[in-house]
Amino acid sequence: MKRALYLILTIAVLVTQACKKDNNTKNPLPGDAIDETPNEPYREWVVYNTTNSLLPNNQVNALAIDKNDIKWAGTANGLVRITGTKFTVFNTDNSPLPSNYITALAVEADGTVWVGTDAGLARYKQSGWSVYKTTNSKLLDNTITCLTHDALNGTTWVGTYGGFNQISKGTNWESFSELEDDMIYALATDNTGALWLGTFNPIGFKGRILKFKDNAYTTIRLHDLGYTSTHPYALTMDKNNKPLAVLTGTAVKAVVRINGNSLEEVDRPETAFGLKVILVEGDKIWVGGKTLNLFGDKQSPNINIPGTDANIQAIAIDSKGRKWLGTIYGGLAVYNDHPAPAL
Repeated sequence: MKRALYLILTIAVLVTQACKKDNNTKNPLPGDAIDETPNEPYREWVVYNTTNSLLPNNQVNALAIDKNDIKWAGTANGLVRITGTKFTVFNTDNSPLPSNYITALAVEADGTVWVGTDAGLARYKQSGWSVYKTTNSKLLDNTITCLTHDALNGTTWVGTYGGFNQISKGTNWESFSELEDDMIYALATDNTGALWLGTFNPIGFKGRILKFKDNAYTTIRLHDLGYTSTHPYALTMDKNNKPLAVLTGTAVKAVVRINGNSLEEVDRPETAFGLKVILVEGDKIWVGGKTLNLFGDKQSPNINIPGTDANIQAIAIDSKGRKWLGTIYGGLAVYNDHPAPAL
Protein backbone atom coordinates (compact mmCIF):
# COMPACT_ATOMS: atom_id res chain seq x y z
CA MET A 1 0.00 0.00 0.00
CA LYS A 2 2.74 2.46 0.94
CA ARG A 3 4.67 1.82 -2.28
CA ALA A 4 1.53 2.25 -4.39
CA LEU A 5 0.74 5.57 -2.70
CA TYR A 6 4.33 6.68 -3.14
CA LEU A 7 4.23 5.88 -6.85
CA ILE A 8 0.96 7.80 -7.24
CA LEU A 9 2.47 10.85 -5.53
CA THR A 10 5.66 10.59 -7.57
CA ILE A 11 3.79 10.31 -10.87
CA ALA A 12 1.65 13.33 -9.95
CA VAL A 13 4.75 15.41 -9.27
CA LEU A 14 6.48 14.32 -12.48
CA VAL A 15 3.39 15.02 -14.59
CA THR A 16 3.12 18.50 -13.08
CA GLN A 17 6.81 19.28 -13.53
CA ALA A 18 7.19 17.76 -16.98
CA CYS A 19 4.22 19.47 -18.62
CA LYS A 20 6.58 21.35 -20.93
CA LYS A 21 9.16 19.94 -23.32
CA ASP A 22 12.88 20.64 -23.26
CA ASN A 23 13.82 24.06 -24.48
CA ASN A 24 17.50 23.57 -25.22
CA THR A 25 19.76 26.46 -26.15
CA LYS A 26 23.31 26.42 -27.42
CA ASN A 27 25.73 25.97 -24.55
CA PRO A 28 29.44 25.20 -24.20
CA LEU A 29 30.36 21.62 -25.02
CA PRO A 30 32.07 19.45 -22.36
CA GLY A 31 35.34 20.05 -24.18
CA ASP A 32 35.01 23.76 -23.47
CA ALA A 33 36.60 24.49 -20.10
CA ILE A 34 34.39 26.20 -17.56
CA ASP A 35 37.25 27.05 -15.21
CA GLU A 36 38.16 30.70 -15.03
CA THR A 37 41.67 31.08 -16.47
CA PRO A 38 43.45 34.11 -17.97
CA ASN A 39 42.25 32.94 -21.39
CA GLU A 40 38.77 31.90 -20.28
CA PRO A 41 36.09 34.60 -19.94
CA TYR A 42 33.87 34.65 -16.89
CA ARG A 43 30.63 32.73 -17.44
CA GLU A 44 27.62 33.09 -15.21
CA TRP A 45 25.96 29.95 -16.60
CA VAL A 46 26.96 26.72 -18.30
CA VAL A 47 24.19 24.24 -19.11
CA TYR A 48 24.79 20.61 -20.13
CA ASN A 49 22.11 18.47 -21.73
CA THR A 50 21.80 15.50 -24.07
CA THR A 51 22.18 17.66 -27.17
CA ASN A 52 25.46 19.35 -26.26
CA SER A 53 27.24 16.85 -24.00
CA LEU A 54 27.54 13.19 -23.03
CA LEU A 55 24.87 13.58 -20.35
CA PRO A 56 22.78 10.41 -20.89
CA ASN A 57 19.46 11.91 -19.77
CA ASN A 58 18.13 15.39 -19.04
CA GLN A 59 16.59 14.25 -15.75
CA VAL A 60 19.26 14.71 -13.08
CA ASN A 61 18.07 13.28 -9.78
CA ALA A 62 21.18 13.55 -7.59
CA LEU A 63 24.53 15.35 -7.37
CA ALA A 64 27.67 14.97 -5.27
CA ILE A 65 31.10 16.63 -5.42
CA ASP A 66 34.19 15.24 -3.70
CA LYS A 67 37.09 17.15 -2.16
CA ASN A 68 39.04 16.92 -5.44
CA ASP A 69 36.17 18.62 -7.30
CA ILE A 70 35.13 15.48 -9.13
CA LYS A 71 31.43 15.82 -9.84
CA TRP A 72 28.96 12.94 -9.86
CA ALA A 73 25.54 13.26 -11.45
CA GLY A 74 22.84 10.64 -11.10
CA THR A 75 20.38 10.67 -13.98
CA ALA A 76 17.34 8.69 -15.04
CA ASN A 77 19.58 6.77 -17.44
CA GLY A 78 22.97 6.33 -15.82
CA LEU A 79 25.66 7.76 -13.57
CA VAL A 80 28.07 10.45 -14.78
CA ARG A 81 31.53 11.33 -13.46
CA ILE A 82 32.77 14.78 -14.48
CA THR A 83 36.50 15.32 -14.06
CA GLY A 84 37.42 18.77 -15.24
CA THR A 85 35.48 18.80 -18.50
CA LYS A 86 35.61 15.05 -19.19
CA PHE A 87 32.32 13.13 -18.90
CA THR A 88 32.41 9.40 -18.08
CA VAL A 89 29.10 7.55 -18.11
CA PHE A 90 28.43 4.39 -16.08
CA ASN A 91 25.39 2.24 -16.76
CA THR A 92 24.24 -1.37 -16.54
CA ASP A 93 26.00 -2.18 -19.81
CA ASN A 94 29.51 -1.14 -18.74
CA SER A 95 29.39 -1.50 -14.94
CA PRO A 96 27.77 -3.56 -12.17
CA LEU A 97 25.23 -0.81 -11.41
CA PRO A 98 21.98 -2.52 -10.39
CA SER A 99 19.89 0.00 -12.37
CA ASN A 100 20.34 2.99 -14.65
CA TYR A 101 17.81 5.00 -12.63
CA ILE A 102 19.91 6.81 -10.03
CA THR A 103 18.04 8.16 -7.03
CA ALA A 104 20.73 9.35 -4.57
CA LEU A 105 24.47 9.96 -4.20
CA ALA A 106 26.96 10.47 -1.36
CA VAL A 107 30.76 10.76 -1.38
CA GLU A 108 33.34 9.93 1.27
CA ALA A 109 36.52 11.86 2.05
CA ASP A 110 38.64 9.34 0.12
CA GLY A 111 36.49 9.70 -3.02
CA THR A 112 34.39 6.58 -2.49
CA VAL A 113 30.95 7.11 -4.02
CA TRP A 114 27.72 5.56 -2.79
CA VAL A 115 25.08 5.25 -5.49
CA GLY A 116 21.41 4.71 -4.69
CA THR A 117 19.14 3.31 -7.40
CA ASP A 118 15.60 2.00 -7.68
CA ALA A 119 16.99 -1.56 -7.66
CA GLY A 120 19.76 -1.58 -5.07
CA LEU A 121 22.81 0.23 -3.66
CA ALA A 122 26.27 0.41 -5.22
CA ARG A 123 29.65 1.56 -3.92
CA TYR A 124 32.40 2.69 -6.28
CA LYS A 125 36.02 3.14 -5.26
CA GLN A 126 39.40 2.78 -6.94
CA SER A 127 39.45 -0.95 -6.25
CA GLY A 128 36.15 -1.44 -8.08
CA TRP A 129 32.44 -1.84 -7.52
CA SER A 130 30.36 -3.45 -4.78
CA VAL A 131 26.60 -3.94 -5.12
CA TYR A 132 24.21 -4.47 -2.23
CA LYS A 133 20.67 -5.79 -2.33
CA THR A 134 18.29 -7.33 0.15
CA THR A 135 19.53 -10.74 -0.99
CA ASN A 136 23.22 -10.21 -0.10
CA SER A 137 23.18 -7.60 2.67
CA LYS A 138 21.08 -6.13 5.46
CA LEU A 139 19.61 -3.54 3.08
CA LEU A 140 15.97 -3.14 4.07
CA ASP A 141 14.63 -2.46 0.59
CA ASN A 142 16.14 -2.26 -2.90
CA THR A 143 14.57 1.13 -3.59
CA ILE A 144 16.94 3.76 -2.23
CA THR A 145 15.33 7.12 -1.49
CA CYS A 146 18.24 9.12 -0.04
CA LEU A 147 21.83 8.91 1.18
CA THR A 148 24.16 10.89 3.44
CA HIS A 149 27.71 10.36 4.62
CA ASP A 150 28.97 11.39 8.05
CA ALA A 151 32.67 12.03 7.42
CA LEU A 152 33.40 12.72 11.09
CA ASN A 153 32.36 9.21 12.12
CA GLY A 154 32.96 7.35 8.84
CA THR A 155 29.31 6.38 8.58
CA THR A 156 27.01 6.19 5.57
CA TRP A 157 23.26 6.30 6.11
CA VAL A 158 20.85 4.80 3.58
CA GLY A 159 17.15 5.67 3.35
CA THR A 160 14.88 3.06 1.73
CA TYR A 161 11.21 2.16 1.39
CA GLY A 162 11.56 -0.22 4.34
CA GLY A 163 13.45 1.94 6.84
CA PHE A 164 17.08 2.99 6.97
CA ASN A 165 20.52 1.43 7.26
CA GLN A 166 23.74 2.50 8.94
CA ILE A 167 27.01 1.40 7.32
CA SER A 168 30.03 2.06 9.53
CA LYS A 169 33.56 2.07 8.09
CA GLY A 170 32.09 0.75 4.86
CA THR A 171 31.48 -2.78 6.15
CA ASN A 172 29.47 -2.88 9.40
CA TRP A 173 25.73 -2.79 8.74
CA GLU A 174 22.80 -2.06 11.03
CA SER A 175 19.13 -1.94 10.09
CA PHE A 176 16.36 0.24 11.52
CA SER A 177 12.87 -0.67 10.35
CA GLU A 178 10.77 1.24 12.89
CA LEU A 179 9.84 3.83 10.25
CA GLU A 180 8.70 1.36 7.61
CA ASP A 181 5.27 3.04 7.38
CA ASP A 182 6.93 6.35 6.46
CA MET A 183 8.66 7.39 3.27
CA ILE A 184 12.13 8.72 4.07
CA TYR A 185 12.71 11.79 1.91
CA ALA A 186 15.87 13.27 3.42
CA LEU A 187 18.84 12.43 5.64
CA ALA A 188 21.51 14.66 7.19
CA THR A 189 23.97 14.39 10.07
CA ASP A 190 25.13 17.06 12.50
CA ASN A 191 28.56 17.42 14.09
CA THR A 192 27.53 15.36 17.13
CA GLY A 193 26.89 12.32 14.95
CA ALA A 194 23.11 12.56 15.25
CA LEU A 195 21.09 11.57 12.19
CA TRP A 196 18.20 13.80 11.09
CA LEU A 197 15.42 12.36 8.96
CA GLY A 198 12.61 13.96 6.97
CA THR A 199 9.70 11.53 6.57
CA PHE A 200 6.15 11.48 5.27
CA ASN A 201 3.34 9.06 6.04
CA PRO A 202 1.25 8.57 2.88
CA ILE A 203 -1.69 7.07 4.78
CA GLY A 204 -2.07 9.77 7.42
CA PHE A 205 -0.65 12.36 4.99
CA LYS A 206 1.56 13.77 7.72
CA GLY A 207 5.21 14.78 7.72
CA ARG A 208 7.76 14.45 10.49
CA ILE A 209 11.32 15.43 11.24
CA LEU A 210 13.21 13.04 13.50
CA LYS A 211 16.51 13.15 15.31
CA PHE A 212 18.10 9.74 15.81
CA LYS A 213 20.96 9.33 18.25
CA ASP A 214 22.04 6.54 20.59
CA ASN A 215 19.22 4.36 19.19
CA ALA A 216 16.58 6.85 20.39
CA TYR A 217 14.26 9.14 18.43
CA THR A 218 13.18 12.72 19.04
CA THR A 219 10.18 13.56 16.86
CA ILE A 220 8.85 16.83 15.50
CA ARG A 221 5.34 16.34 14.12
CA LEU A 222 4.89 18.98 11.48
CA HIS A 223 1.09 18.89 11.47
CA ASP A 224 1.05 19.67 15.21
CA LEU A 225 3.01 22.86 14.47
CA GLY A 226 0.68 24.06 11.74
CA TYR A 227 2.43 22.47 8.75
CA THR A 228 -0.36 20.19 7.56
CA SER A 229 0.08 17.72 4.68
CA THR A 230 3.72 18.76 4.44
CA HIS A 231 6.63 16.98 2.77
CA PRO A 232 10.07 17.56 4.37
CA TYR A 233 11.93 17.19 1.09
CA ALA A 234 15.43 18.22 2.18
CA LEU A 235 17.61 18.62 5.28
CA THR A 236 21.00 20.18 5.93
CA MET A 237 22.94 21.87 8.73
CA ASP A 238 23.60 25.60 8.89
CA LYS A 239 26.99 27.04 9.84
CA ASN A 240 26.04 26.80 13.54
CA ASN A 241 25.06 23.11 13.30
CA LYS A 242 21.33 23.89 13.41
CA PRO A 243 19.17 21.75 11.10
CA LEU A 244 17.42 23.44 8.19
CA ALA A 245 14.47 21.74 6.53
CA VAL A 246 12.68 22.39 3.25
CA LEU A 247 8.91 22.03 3.74
CA THR A 248 6.53 21.82 0.79
CA GLY A 249 2.81 21.11 0.68
CA THR A 250 -0.46 22.29 -0.80
CA ALA A 251 -0.45 25.37 1.42
CA VAL A 252 3.15 25.25 2.64
CA LYS A 253 6.38 26.51 1.08
CA ALA A 254 8.95 27.23 3.74
CA VAL A 255 12.47 26.69 5.01
CA VAL A 256 12.63 26.26 8.77
CA ARG A 257 15.48 26.21 11.24
CA ILE A 258 15.02 23.64 13.99
CA ASN A 259 15.77 24.99 17.44
CA GLY A 260 14.97 22.36 20.03
CA ASN A 261 11.33 21.43 19.49
CA SER A 262 10.44 24.69 17.75
CA LEU A 263 10.66 25.75 14.13
CA GLU A 264 11.83 29.19 13.03
CA GLU A 265 10.97 30.15 9.47
CA VAL A 266 13.72 31.65 7.32
CA ASP A 267 12.56 34.66 5.30
CA ARG A 268 11.36 33.38 1.95
CA PRO A 269 11.52 35.36 -1.30
CA GLU A 270 7.89 36.08 -2.14
CA THR A 271 8.10 34.50 -5.58
CA ALA A 272 9.86 31.27 -4.55
CA PHE A 273 7.82 28.09 -4.84
CA GLY A 274 8.09 24.39 -5.66
CA LEU A 275 10.84 24.15 -3.02
CA LYS A 276 12.80 20.90 -3.16
CA VAL A 277 16.53 21.13 -2.30
CA ILE A 278 18.80 23.22 -0.09
CA LEU A 279 22.47 24.23 0.10
CA VAL A 280 24.32 26.22 2.77
CA GLU A 281 27.23 28.40 1.69
CA GLY A 282 28.51 30.23 4.77
CA ASP A 283 25.76 32.69 5.71
CA LYS A 284 23.87 32.02 2.48
CA ILE A 285 20.97 29.60 2.20
CA TRP A 286 20.29 28.53 -1.39
CA VAL A 287 17.03 26.76 -2.17
CA GLY A 288 16.12 25.13 -5.46
CA GLY A 289 12.60 24.61 -6.72
CA LYS A 290 10.88 26.17 -9.69
CA THR A 291 13.86 28.56 -9.67
CA LEU A 292 17.00 29.04 -7.61
CA ASN A 293 16.51 31.43 -4.68
CA LEU A 294 18.60 32.96 -1.93
CA PHE A 295 16.61 32.73 1.30
CA GLY A 296 16.84 35.23 4.16
CA ASP A 297 15.53 38.18 2.13
CA LYS A 298 11.89 38.40 1.07
CA GLN A 299 12.83 40.64 -1.84
CA SER A 300 15.52 38.34 -3.26
CA PRO A 301 14.85 37.79 -6.98
CA ASN A 302 14.31 34.50 -8.74
CA ILE A 303 17.38 33.09 -10.47
CA ASN A 304 16.32 31.33 -13.66
CA ILE A 305 18.33 28.70 -15.52
CA PRO A 306 18.70 29.91 -19.11
CA GLY A 307 17.00 27.87 -21.78
CA THR A 308 14.69 25.82 -19.53
CA ASP A 309 11.92 26.19 -16.99
CA ALA A 310 12.56 22.73 -15.49
CA ASN A 311 12.37 22.46 -11.71
CA ILE A 312 15.59 22.02 -9.72
CA GLN A 313 15.78 18.76 -7.79
CA ALA A 314 19.48 18.42 -6.91
CA ILE A 315 22.15 20.90 -5.84
CA ALA A 316 25.85 20.81 -4.91
CA ILE A 317 28.72 23.31 -4.66
CA ASP A 318 32.30 22.99 -5.90
CA SER A 319 35.52 24.43 -4.49
CA LYS A 320 35.12 27.61 -6.53
CA GLY A 321 31.68 28.31 -5.15
CA ARG A 322 29.84 27.36 -8.33
CA LYS A 323 26.41 25.83 -7.81
CA TRP A 324 25.65 22.68 -9.77
CA LEU A 325 21.93 22.22 -10.35
CA GLY A 326 20.20 19.03 -11.47
CA THR A 327 16.81 19.53 -13.09
CA ILE A 328 13.78 17.38 -13.79
CA TYR A 329 14.06 17.65 -17.58
CA GLY A 330 16.47 20.50 -18.39
CA GLY A 331 19.79 18.79 -17.80
CA LEU A 332 22.63 19.95 -15.56
CA ALA A 333 23.30 23.66 -14.98
CA VAL A 334 26.31 25.37 -13.42
CA TYR A 335 25.72 28.78 -11.83
CA ASN A 336 28.63 31.09 -11.02
CA ASP A 337 27.44 34.00 -8.89
CA HIS A 338 30.94 35.25 -8.16
CA PRO A 339 31.82 38.45 -10.01
CA ALA A 340 34.21 38.36 -12.94
CA PRO A 341 37.80 39.15 -12.03
CA ALA A 342 38.85 42.73 -12.63
CA LEU A 343 40.88 43.33 -15.76
